[in-house]
Amino acid sequence: MADDRIPQYAALLKTQYIFQGLSELDLARVVSRFEAISFKKGEVIYKQGSTGDSFYVIFQGQVRVSFHDQSGREKDVDILKAGEHFGEDALLFERPRMVTVTADEPTILLRLDREPFLNILKDLPQLRLNLAATAESRYLAQRKQFSWVGDDEIVHLIVRRHEWFLYVNLIIPVLLILISIPILVFSFGFAPTQFFKLFSLIAGIACIAVALVIGAWNLLDWSNDYYIVTSQRVVWLEKLVFLYESRREAPLTQVKSVNVRTSWLGRIIGYGDVIVSTFTGEIRMRRAKYPERFASFVEGYRVRAGAESRRLEKEALEKELEQSLRMRLEGGVETSKTMPGAPAPGEAKPKVRNPAKPGSLREKWETFFKVRYERDGVITYRKHILVLLGKLFWPSLLILLSFIAGILLVYEYVTGAFNLLIEASLMSVLALMGLFFVGWWIYNYIDWSNDIYQVTPTQILDIERKPLGEEQRKSASIENIFSLQYSRDGIIQILFNFGDVIINVGQTPFIFRVVADPAQVHHDISHYIEEFNRRKKSAEAARERERMVDWLAAYSKHSERVGKTKRDTDWEIFPR
Repeated sequence: MADDRIPQYAALLKTQYIFQGLSELDLARVVSRFEAISFKKGEVIYKQGSTGDSFYVIFQGQVRVSFHDQSGREKDVDILKAGEHFGEDALLFERPRMVTVTADEPTILLRLDREPFLNILKDLPQLRLNLAATAESRYLAQRKQFSWVGDDEIVHLIVRRHEWFLYVNLIIPVLLILISIPILVFSFGFAPTQFFKLFSLIAGIACIAVALVIGAWNLLDWSNDYYIVTSQRVVWLEKLVFLYESRREAPLTQVKSVNVRTSWLGRIIGYGDVIVSTFTGEIRMRRAKYPERFASFVEGYRVRAGAESRRLEKEALEKELEQSLRMRLEGGVETSKTMPGAPAPGEAKPKVRNPAKPGSLREKWETFFKVRYERDGVITYRKHILVLLGKLFWPSLLILLSFIAGILLVYEYVTGAFNLLIEASLMSVLALMGLFFVGWWIYNYIDWSNDIYQVTPTQILDIERKPLGEEQRKSASIENIFSLQYSRDGIIQILFNFGDVIINVGQTPFIFRVVADPAQVHHDISHYIEEFNRRKKSAEAARERERMVDWLAAYSKHSERVGKTKRDTDWEIFPR
């Protein structure tokens, strides 16, 4: 017997990114292979470690995804709702199920068994590529456990910069290793003297060491950059080890357009820039792998996020109306008001995993040389690392000279050039000088570390503290920011990517001076302004709903009084 809901299945699949681009005939062929099955709340769809035999799409309801860690504890991973798919990873990569999936409420799934699933992928290779990308992204998201992902937020796609740029950056380390080979051969077999043998050996080992350091640095730099699409936002994660970490993001509901720019080489090997434009600027995903796929993902989930936001807003309105009207008509006191600052419908709630306490040794170590870091929604910037290097140059040089002088004194003492009294006197003077230079180094570091700029969800701050001295603090409300601009003047600032960010607040401009990546700072402030305005708009919408509730409650009571009066009046026409 034919399923009369097949047109609804087709309409659902057509909205999913993985099925986009299919012709009507191909889509109809895919839909005809699916089978609708129902699950009760709490019923397990499949368990972790079981053999994968089916692919699923949620038609109605939602499912909970969980897994057991090495200690045997069960942890929730995701909540998947109508339109989401799951189960493809075990079929694509021939591995056991990585998670357990349970119906979180009465749910209808569209199931596609292994054989027809593999046959469809054979006929539609683009569908295989799309599913493989989402499966690997979910696996990576589960392994990384990004702390900023909300409890009700799902990571759909993760891509990196194209591997081509990793290979290009590894050319210099490879050349250094190739250069070191003849140098080492020369030191072991052809060096005419002991001096040349030792010198060439040190030079060869130094080349290898430098090559390994540069190669490891480039590999970490490439592997720590991610372009991510979740169910609620598009995110660019960037991290330089020990120095810098940033997260540029835009809610999908705030995305205006998504564009792709590629060069002739990018079109050949498959990379390009994805430009996500929002109301306050743009996020440019540079040199992303398969940019058209990423852009299509953003565009598809942008439409879905907009529809989901409208649905949640409608549900919130209906729930508030129902609860408020019931409480008021029954003469009760309404207690379920929306608290100020509560998340808007669909807004991600960030997860915090063992955060370092402010001022703790762990936090100081984690942020020792960082010029940008984020804690609990507060973004802190320090001046560029070149400023620190300039402050530390002379004390570092003098510490090094003191150390060398100490080694020479020890050598002279061992060889008997000095007597014990002279040696002790010189070592004491040298130790005192070394302590002074170390203190000078620490003072300059603390002076650099304490000179910070901060951006919070409600204000910006300029804080300057002298070690053992006074503190100056300026602040301004996000609401009062009129305009933003940034500048990078001169070849040095352009090469090392630092400059000034000018924030116009009334008659008193704030200037974040000599900060790393001023475009990132500009984006951070713009994002917080956008979030502030969104919360303000959400609060205004909540007040508007409350006024509507008041009006409907008054109307309902008035209608009840009019009806009662009319019934009493109608009875009066009859004789008693």
